[in-house]
Amino acid sequence: MKKFFNGRLSGKSTAAIICFCLAAVAALGIFSYNKASDELAGSLTGVKDSTSQTGTEAVTEAAEEAGVSADNVPMEPSEPAEVPEETLRLEQDAFGAGDGSESPEAQPVSESFTGAAVRPVSGDVLSDFSDGELVKSKTLSVWKTHDGIDIAAETGSAVKSAASGTVISVTDDALMGVTVVIDHGSGYEGYYCNLAYDVPVSEGDSVNAGSVIGEVGSTAEAEISEEPHLHFGLKKNGSWTDPADLLSGEGS
Repeated sequence: MKKFFNGRLSGKSTAAIICFCLAAVAALGIFSYNKASDELAGSLTGVKDSTSQTGTEAVTEAAEEAGVSADNVPMEPSEPAEVPEETLRLEQDAFGAGDGSESPEAQPVSESFTGAAVRPVSGDVLSDFSDGELVKSKTLSVWKTHDGIDIAAETGSAVKSAASGTVISVTDDALMGVTVVIDHGSGYEGYYCNLAYDVPVSEGDSVNAGSVIGEVGSTAEAEISEEPHLHFGLKKNGSWTDPADLLSGEGS
């Protein structure tokens, strides 16, 4: 009887131990399941938050995590830039123009212009003033404005001042060649371009209408393919205007 009682106690102990182990395993499983669920939920929330970011925010955050400045991360433009068809402007037009702004509207020649106008050279007009419109350059093969008129004249022909005034400058422009600029008064400035290098006037000289200020040359790289000519431009209060209007009432 005592032996049987001792065996009964041993069996109950074993069963208790087995039940405890099963309970521990079940508790561990439930804990692991809850933890995995929390991590999965957190991951899904993170994905949702990430996808809600804008492209710029996502790139910036990624750049910061990589230790790279966001300014150095290339970004695609939101829309492709519009490129005008078959229309090109020079990076730098004659006399330093070409800052990206539109050409100012041409100003009509006022009747208040003082003094008699003299034709700078005798010859036909080869190219008219474009009045801000783009025209195809024969030499440069690009579309650009033509801010003056080209008057046909043989190389070496004398170039005269269209009116009295004071020489503002004598320069060798990269596009328009040797250029004499004269202040003719009343807001008018004459640009005599494509001259030969031997110029008989200097900055500050006073000239009369018909005074010789140089000779027709071949120094204008922007018009080198044209036949020999004088490029004559005229500004009124800083804006290009049509020199032909001035010369329509020219003197001898």
